[in-house]
Amino acid sequence: MTKASRILLLHPWVYRILVFAAALGSCLKLQAQGLQFNSNDSLMEKRTSYSVFKQENPQFNDELTIAFQLALWDNSHLGYVLNLADGKNNSYSLSYIYLNGTPYLNFNIDSKSNKITIPLSAARLSKRTWTAIKIKLDLLGDKATVWVNGKPYGASGFGFAGSISPAITFGKNSRYSDVPNMAIRNLEVGDAAQRYSFPLDEWEGQNVHSSNGDGIGFVENPVWLINESYFWKPLLSKSFNEVVGLNFNQQKQSMVLFGSNSVTQYNVRNDEESSNPYQNALPMPLLLGKSIINPKQNKLYAYEVNNARGRLSGMASLDLKDLNWEVKGNAALPSQRHHHNVFYDKDYHDLYLFGGYGSFRYYNDFFKFDTLKQVWQPVVFTGDHIDPRFFSACSAADANNNVYIFGGIGNQSGSQVVGGMHFYDLYRVNLTNHTIKKLWEIKPKEEAFVPANNIILSKDGKYFYVLCYPHERPKTSLKLYKYAIQDGSYEVVSGEIPVTSERIETDVNLFFNSDANEFYCTTQEFTSPVKSGIKIYSLAFPPVSYAAYLKSKQAKSTTTGLYSYVAGLAAVLLVAGVAFIYLKRKKAKPVQETADLTQDESALEIMGNKVNAVYLLGAFTVYDKNGKDITYLFSPKIKQLFILILLNSRDKNGVTSRRISTTLWADKDVAKTKNIRGVTLNHLRSILADLEGIELAYVNDTYSFTVSDAFFCDYFVVQASLNNGQGAAALEVPHFDLIARGGLLPAMPDVWLDDFKEEYEEALMPALQPVIKNTYDEGHFKKALEISRLILNIDPFSDAGINYKLKAIRRTRGIEHARRTYDDFIAEYKRSLGIDYPIPFDKICGK
Repeated sequence: MTKASRILLLHPWVYRILVFAAALGSCLKLQAQGLQFNSNDSLMEKRTSYSVFKQENPQFNDELTIAFQLALWDNSHLGYVLNLADGKNNSYSLSYIYLNGTPYLNFNIDSKSNKITIPLSAARLSKRTWTAIKIKLDLLGDKATVWVNGKPYGASGFGFAGSISPAITFGKNSRYSDVPNMAIRNLEVGDAAQRYSFPLDEWEGQNVHSSNGDGIGFVENPVWLINESYFWKPLLSKSFNEVVGLNFNQQKQSMVLFGSNSVTQYNVRNDEESSNPYQNALPMPLLLGKSIINPKQNKLYAYEVNNARGRLSGMASLDLKDLNWEVKGNAALPSQRHHHNVFYDKDYHDLYLFGGYGSFRYYNDFFKFDTLKQVWQPVVFTGDHIDPRFFSACSAADANNNVYIFGGIGNQSGSQVVGGMHFYDLYRVNLTNHTIKKLWEIKPKEEAFVPANNIILSKDGKYFYVLCYPHERPKTSLKLYKYAIQDGSYEVVSGEIPVTSERIETDVNLFFNSDANEFYCTTQEFTSPVKSGIKIYSLAFPPVSYAAYLKSKQAKSTTTGLYSYVAGLAAVLLVAGVAFIYLKRKKAKPVQETADLTQDESALEIMGNKVNAVYLLGAFTVYDKNGKDITYLFSPKIKQLFILILLNSRDKNGVTSRRISTTLWADKDVAKTKNIRGVTLNHLRSILADLEGIELAYVNDTYSFTVSDAFFCDYFVVQASLNNGQGAAALEVPHFDLIARGGLLPAMPDVWLDDFKEEYEEALMPALQPVIKNTYDEGHFKKALEISRLILNIDPFSDAGINYKLKAIRRTRGIEHARRTYDDFIAEYKRSLGIDYPIPFDKICGK
């Protein structure tokens, strides 16, 4: 047993405010990608058939519910989504047909009658547009109801008995071979007493596993959609004996390839390609073929920064509807600007240019295109300084008129004579007030790389995606990176795209299609100044991390063991959390909060697992297989090593030997740390011999832990529950007994732990906020006070946290106590932020 410790040890005040601000956005979470079916477009033997239960069909009593998400993109076939055969010559099916411009789902008694007809929206016929389907068979009432996105359609008279043991098959089945173009995911099957859940998140193979990791189903000819979120899919490859420009037209869902005499438009949705001549001559030569599309005008602007051939125009616009060129002036700069950035403001009114390389110099100046004078005009920005560079990446302007500029190659002087260096920094450039703010600078451990031209911002504004590659290697490869705008933490979220980068003209772009939820990578490889090849690739959103891909290659029992344990334990711990929700924990600050707890409450102890258990929340504690506390065996360095590998084994791909050395022995040369690293690892192995369910693996110079059901880690349990949204869904705080032990490793101030601590708190906050109002409104004032303290430990100036804390104190201790708490709060607010708290006490608690 351990004494109840402080709930969450804080970092400095202002830093926590930034963490809270980041937590307000919705996190991008990897969801089950789903199973796609080979349809009537394939030979019959190649069509997909998915049997939910590959061996014995379970018996369902009184009712049967089948719920799943369905995507359809078929406007020509009749096909069968689902078939239920009960083994008594009774069979029921959910079929699909497209008639006269309208798609329909039909629930039928096979070979007898159509019982339910459901019209669908033709606008939703898209590969990754998901529709929620729920089928409920009332076996006692002899009724069936089909819900489509929550709207019910029902019928009766099916001839159901009180129980059923159906063979449930999606796609091709024993009765029918017709299969529409479709995909399914997140399947659940059950009755009131039993339930099976299938995320359909497999990468390969024919066995289908439940959410518990059990191989229950079987599928023939599967197409696992998750692969489309990791492996780039080639769409188009073309060669040209001239310079050709390229851009993406979101409105027409097409890539625009423009040359000297004609334009080719490739539709990325239907894989169709069309070429048409211009209505008039292109008024400028194409040297680099740079362009940008203005969607409000439906025009493509082609431009050459330095027109060495002396033709009249440096910029021209192409009307994408009538293919007519219009001269926009001889806008040019004295030197070429290879790999510069170009972007519009948020209203697509002003066009800007930044940086680039030419005439043996790197540049960091900004220009804005003057539409009246038709020239590039210099623009002065204030704030932080950006060193001269090329190969930087930039975003489109967001709703606040901010553009983000990331990375590149250059130096402080701008002169190539003194050599260049790689930058891994991020700047926020505001186009309204012309200011620059440097957000961060990092030092990646891997081989030096540069970003491609374009940054894609996540919808919640917390991340950006960018293609990166080692450009100095002629035979190189591109990978998609996901960066946190807050602090620069990143991960690789795709497989590789091979590319040849022999010449400086070689160009790489990243586009995002919000209609199809797809990334597109375009590469233009030059073999001479006038010969190039263009390739286009697609990647489904959300992308999958490299760590997830590596984990998929392990045995299913290894990868799901911990999560099976979490799923089985979650309900028990959640109920236990309700019991512990009323427990109080003594806090060190402020003074009035300590006074809120009685002596008896502060002395309460929290129970937990004591076999093969590691506690990272609050005081670091380890119990061996016999329940003995062996924390004392972990010296500071062994503890650091253990935690470094453990945290990076949960959702990542482990830790390399080099990273271990640079993290734990940063003051030593890496080559000289081999012996001390080996000795420390051997000590760790010796300690772990007394724990079951956790093993240290070493593959490809990378250390990681594999764990099984026997191993328990409080942080893993809580984080898994938070990521699954259990707290908000249940209107409860998940695993309150574990959360109450304290923050993640509060006694360890190591910088490399900050990302994990911030991720934990960002996940915890959304689970706390939805429940506090409900708790207070139901009259559970002491419980509301506990939750408010958790919120204020994450964000000391949360309006919701202080609001309900004051209300709860007033209800339990009176208005004067609440007013003293408020006075202390606003004083700290003023000291930390330099401004007065805007909400008066009377507005919160009344007079």
